[in-house]
Amino acid sequence: MARVSSKDRYVVKVYELFRKKGLKLTMDDIASSLKLTKKTLYNNFSSKDELMRTVMQFVIEDIEFRINLALSQGKNAIEALFHTSSMMNKTLEAIGPLLLSDSSKYLPDLKVLDHSNRTSFYSKIIHENIERGIAEGLYRNDFNKELVTLFFTSAMAKIYSWNGSYVYLKDPYLFHSELVKYHLESIVNDEGRRILRSFIQK
Repeated sequence: MARVSSKDRYVVKVYELFRKKGLKLTMDDIASSLKLTKKTLYNNFSSKDELMRTVMQFVIEDIEFRINLALSQGKNAIEALFHTSSMMNKTLEAIGPLLLSDSSKYLPDLKVLDHSNRTSFYSKIIHENIERGIAEGLYRNDFNKELVTLFFTSAMAKIYSWNGSYVYLKDPYLFHSELVKYHLESIVNDEGRRILRSFIQK
């Protein structure tokens, strides 16, 4: 069994702390909550900025792992996207709106959260899902795949800029579920719509 470093253990504990109290905590607050000396914390992380980025990288890598797992469990492109939606909703609920909001506020340049970037992980999986659905004969092929990917990922990125005031993101889980349905409704063909209806009615 691979040994877990003390730094990795701290990342998991700090993530739980950030999830409950947000990113406004000082290094003193964090050290005190973890029952560590500030020196120990700085021995593992050179600054609060590095600590925040390390924690958020951990969060994103976990999301990407879960998305890939969900995609692999889908029998077809539509089912794969619904599995992904269900997984994302559970993950977003675990992260919570406070940490989502603070990530946007304190780490606005964190490229890994830039879902509308064409090279981002999320853009790639949506584009690949579109290609899969077309190959399976479930999606139309008469639309601009790059633009449809951008439409979806631009809306998805709103979840990460949640600040408590945008009414549609009071419930980011509902937002994401409806986004997936809206996206699929716009690209399925007749056969795909039959499969889509079976998922919506569940």
